Amino acid sequence: MAITIRDLDQHYYMIEDLKKLTKSNVTTKALIQGGYLAVDLGKQLEAEMELRIKAEDELKQLKEKLTNYIESQRALFGAIN
Repeated sequence: MAITIRDLDQHYYMIEDLKKLTKSNVTTKALIQGGYLAVDLGKQLEAEMELRIKAEDELKQLKEKLTNYIESQRALFGAIN
């Protein structure tokens, strides 16, 4: 399979960084390991996004409860006075 690469300098530095990241001196091995890393990071990102959405929903519910409590407290104080 032939691959045409443009921006050779940019790709050279990316591949060198990838080799450092994967601790491999072989380009194809580094590219394959980089692909696996990308898939793993994608899965981690998806899991973190789900946790963030869940935390935001919980925060919204807590804010609503606090608002209801404060409004109820004000109504009670208003009824007493």
